[in-house]
Amino acid sequence: MSPRATLTLAVILALVVGYIFVVDRPQAQRAEEAKHLVQLPSQEIITFTLDNTKGTTAVTRRDATHWDVTSPLHVPAAAFAVNGLLDSVTGLVQQKTLGASASDIAAYGLDKPAERIQLATAGGKTATLEIGKAAPVGNAVYARVGGPGGNIYLVDTSIKDALNKSAADLRQKTLADFTNADVQQVRIVSPTGTLVVDRLAPDRWKIEGPHVWPADDFKVTDLFFPLTTTDAKAFHDGVTDLSAYGLDHPTITADLTLAGRKDPLRILLAQREKVVYGTVAGSPTVLEFDPSVMTKLSPDPMSLVSRRVLPYNAQDLTSLTWRRGGHTLEVRRQGPGFTGGGLSDKEISDMFSAVNLLDADKVEPLASPPAGAPAFEVQSDGAADARYLVQFYPAPKGGWIAVDQALALQYQLTGNVLDGMPQPVKAFLGLAEAPKPAAAPAPGAPKPGATTPAPPKQTK
Repeated sequence: MSPRATLTLAVILALVVGYIFVVDRPQAQRAEEAKHLVQLPSQEIITFTLDNTKGTTAVTRRDATHWDVTSPLHVPAAAFAVNGLLDSVTGLVQQKTLGASASDIAAYGLDKPAERIQLATAGGKTATLEIGKAAPVGNAVYARVGGPGGNIYLVDTSIKDALNKSAADLRQKTLADFTNADVQQVRIVSPTGTLVVDRLAPDRWKIEGPHVWPADDFKVTDLFFPLTTTDAKAFHDGVTDLSAYGLDHPTITADLTLAGRKDPLRILLAQREKVVYGTVAGSPTVLEFDPSVMTKLSPDPMSLVSRRVLPYNAQDLTSLTWRRGGHTLEVRRQGPGFTGGGLSDKEISDMFSAVNLLDADKVEPLASPPAGAPAFEVQSDGAADARYLVQFYPAPKGGWIAVDQALALQYQLTGNVLDGMPQPVKAFLGLAEAPKPAAAPAPGAPKPGATTPAPPKQTK
C-alpha cells in the first residue's frame, strides 16, 4: 500500500472516531437522558423539599459533597442517603404515558399525592414529582411531573420507597462525614497520652514521637474509620450544656486535619457507664454510641507501627546494600531499574519481591540490641523516606531478630522469611540451602559417588 493510501485511511479512521466521540456518543447520551421524567442533573440540585406520610423534610446542599437537613430540624444529612434519593428521582423513566387528565386526577391518587418532591438548582430551574396510587396491574404506580396540569405516567413502584423518607432517615447518623483520602493528620488526646499520625503519601503515614515510626496504612485508616461508619444509637438535638453528657471534660479529643478545610475537625467523646456520648465541637447535637468506639480511638501507638522491616518509599529508593563479614552486595538504580551485585535482572526483581514481603510477626520497642555481631545487615538508601539500616541476628529459639537502631525498633521474624531470596543473595548471606541427602540406592545398585558443593561466591 502506498504512503498516500495509508495516510488517507488514517485520516478517514480519525474522522470516524471523532464522529463517534463528538457527535454519535453525545447524541446517544442525550437520547437516553431525554427518557428521564425529571430533567435536572442531580449534581446541579442545591435544595429539595420532600412531603410524605412521615412529614415534610427540607434538605439543602452545603458544598459539593455535603448536605444539611434544614427542616423540621437543622442537622447534617447523610450524603449517601441524599445522593441515592436524588439518583432515583433524576433517573426515573416512564413505563407508559397517560397524558394530562385533570378530571380523573383522584382516580390516580394524585389529588392528594402520597409522596411529593420539589427540587431546585442554583440556576433557578425547578421540578416537581408526585406519586399517587398503585396501578391495578403490574409493578407500577401513577406519577405526575410538573404539578397540576402536568402529564401522568406509569412508573416503577420502587420510587415510592425512595421518596418515603423522613428527616430521621436522611440525617447523618455518624459523628463525621469525610473520605479517608481527605485526612492529613490525626491527633488524639486520651488517658493513654497524645497520639499524632501524619500522612506522608496516599498510603504512607508516620507516628510522631521521640522516634518517627512508620505506620501501617490499614491500621491508621481503621483508627478513624469508626467516626464515619458507626451509626449512633440515639440523638440529642438542641444541646447547649455539654456537661450533662460529660463532654465539657471529654475523655477523648480527636482533631482531624482534612484537605480543603482550614481548621481541624474536633470530635469529643466521653463515657458514662455503658454509654459513650460524642459530638463535633460547636454542634448542638450529641450522639450515643457503643463503648467500643472509645477503645478504637485510644490505641497503643505501637499497635499502629508498620511490620515491614524495610518500609521505604520505592519511588525514592536509589540503592540496596547487603553486608556480611566485611563484604558487600549492592544494587543501584540505573534508569527505571536496578543493576549490580553480579545479579541478573530476574534475580534483582526476585530480591525486591522478597524484600517487600519482609513482614515481622511482631514489632516492639528496642530495649538494647542482641549481644554479639549481627549475622548480616541490609541498608536501603535514597531520599529521606528511603533510608533504613537493619541488622539481622539469629534468634535464640530460631528465626531472626531484625534491629533498626535509628527507629529504636526490633522485629521478630520466622526462620523462613528469607527463603524467597534468589540463590546468589542467599549464598552471599550464608543462607544457601544444604544439599538434600541422596535417596537410598536400590539393593544391588552401585553406590553413587559423593559430591562436595562449591563454597558460595562473595562479591566485594
